[in-house]
Amino acid sequence: MAFVDRLDALPIVLEVVPPHRRAGEKTIASLVQKVQDAASSVPHLDALNIPEVLDENHAGLPFYRNLGPRQFARRLRDGFSAEAIVNKVVVHAKGEGDLRAWLEESIEVDGLRTFVLVGGASSRIAYPGPDVVRANGILREVARGRRDVAAGNITIPERAGEVGRLVEKTRAGARFFTSQVLFEPEPISSVLREYGEACASAGVRPATVLLSFAPVADYEDIEFLAWLGATMTPETEEALLAHRGREVGRASFDVARRIWARIRDANAGSRHPVPLGVNVEEISVHNFDLAVRMAREFPSWKDAKAA
Repeated sequence: MAFVDRLDALPIVLEVVPPHRRAGEKTIASLVQKVQDAASSVPHLDALNIPEVLDENHAGLPFYRNLGPRQFARRLRDGFSAEAIVNKVVVHAKGEGDLRAWLEESIEVDGLRTFVLVGGASSRIAYPGPDVVRANGILREVARGRRDVAAGNITIPERAGEVGRLVEKTRAGARFFTSQVLFEPEPISSVLREYGEACASAGVRPATVLLSFAPVADYEDIEFLAWLGATMTPETEEALLAHRGREVGRASFDVARRIWARIRDANAGSRHPVPLGVNVEEISVHNFDLAVRMAREFPSWKDAKAA
């Protein structure tokens, strides 16, 4: 079953970072086997989400440190059944033709069906590639009516005007969105409510929103997440660090379960609920096993009570 056919059934996705571009063949092969074994241990896993990791300089030029998502997906595919969701920062394509060719090859040669199309880091830079809305349209044109090919985008709840962006991207073909890592029920709960209402008013079917959660092992993880833009109150930070050693990861599970329940209940209680899913991120190599465990445990959280 294609991932797009699971979007209404609370899909569970595990996000895995590709290895460094300069990693040796033995290291890459070891990581591929590790990911395959881990994903096989999560029987309800709907897909693996593979981000494109890059840095931008002041001029908006990309620097790629890690193996490309499509190359990593190709390595994972051998002897592996879970679908890969490949991320692509579309603004760094060399124009619309370059993106179109990349998408065509990804679908026809690599057999990929699901993509997260991502914009640039700055709204003040004139990038060579298309914006996300146009990229969604290009994927729809390349798919030529294939219903198993789906576009996803990113949602940043803290961004001004986010609801309008979500509706525009949905109109352009987005079937799902992935959020930033969440540690608070707001502002995502308000964004979901307003997005559902805006879609109902516009006669648009809302896309599924994959709520992102990540285990936290130490204070350095918290600092990194804050740098990435995650919203976290001092109370949540204190809760995450309530235990030491091996119990630190468990504390972050408790926080994630509580936040999930609050967002779920707020969404269910709105006039126009939005379909939800879950994206579990590893954020760093040392948290990989914790992320796999969180994905494995999530079904038991579905009906958890909000604290």
